[in-house]
Amino acid sequence: MNMNMFYLLAEESKNTISVCNDLAPVWTILGYIILAIQVIVPILLIISGMITMAQAVMEKKEDKIKEAQNLLIKKIIAAVLCFLVIAITKMVVNLVVTGDWETCVKCALHPTTAEGCGFDKAEVNPK
Repeated sequence: MNMNMFYLLAEESKNTISVCNDLAPVWTILGYIILAIQVIVPILLIISGMITMAQAVMEKKEDKIKEAQNLLIKKIIAAVLCFLVIAITKMVVNLVVTGDWETCVKCALHPTTAEGCGFDKAEVNPK
C-alpha cells in the first residue's frame, strides 16, 4: 500500500478536507510563528550580547571586555544568519511552489498580508 500522502491530503473531494483551503487558519498561525522566530530571535540574541558587553565594561577588565566583544560579534552574526536563512527559505519556497499548495504557502509565509488566510469571525447571537 504505497500511497502518496501529499496527494491524499491535497485531494479535494466530499470525503476529505483540503489541507490548504480548509485549514488556512492553521497555516496562518504557522506563518505568525515563523514571523516571530524571524524577528524575535535576532532581537534577543543582540540584546543578550549587549547585556554581556555592558557587564564586562562595568567590571573594567580588559580581558573580559575583549571576550564580551567577541561574543557580541558572534551573536550579531548569528542574528543576521537567523533572519537571512528564513528570508531565503521563504524566497525559494515562493519560487518553487505550484498548484494546490499556493494557498498554504501564501498563508504560511505572508500571514499579515494574504487574503483568505485570516480567521472568520464567529457570530454570537445572545438569546
